[in-house]
Amino acid sequence: MRYEQVKADKYGYIRVENKLYSTSPRFAQSTVLAKISYNRIEILTEDYDTIVCHPRLYGNEQKSMIWQPYLTLMSKRPTAMKYTSFYEQLPPLWQQYFTQCTLSEKQQALQLLSVILKDYDFELPTQALQLASENGHPSVESIKQVFYQLINGRGQRPIIQPKGSLPVIPNATRGLEHYDQLFPSRGGKQ
Repeated sequence: MRYEQVKADKYGYIRVENKLYSTSPRFAQSTVLAKISYNRIEILTEDYDTIVCHPRLYGNEQKSMIWQPYLTLMSKRPTAMKYTSFYEQLPPLWQQYFTQCTLSEKQQALQLLSVILKDYDFELPTQALQLASENGHPSVESIKQVFYQLINGRGQRPIIQPKGSLPVIPNATRGLEHYDQLFPSRGGKQ
């Protein structure tokens, strides 16, 4: 294992042995530390905190891109996502979801993925998207809820069917109109 100080280019890539490795947009034009071993390249801050970890490239591969650190930046301009290799690497279900999303839903979904993909691969988020999509186009919050149910071992819960009859409950009224009668100027007693 060896360490090299390297400067990232304007896109946040560093070059190690003529191969490009992504860091993070916030480290563009900055000096970082590359921890190089036979099977991986770990990119560290000056304080030795891990930014991102890549499998080491050998052979014809020239570039390794870890998209997770770039997703927050990408969420600011989600329409450009379709022209990135990230979009091509997405599971088909996510590609379909993004084509049906509004601009704000794309932004929220990319921000959600930027958090989830720090610790997980696409298997669980895709499963969460599939479960959340059972009743139509899901909101980002419902995907998030199903995802956290999956990782906490709760999974999908069936709808409870009560055995006995339920009492009739009067409809609840919303708003504050029932308080209007207390004010003289609004039809109440004087």
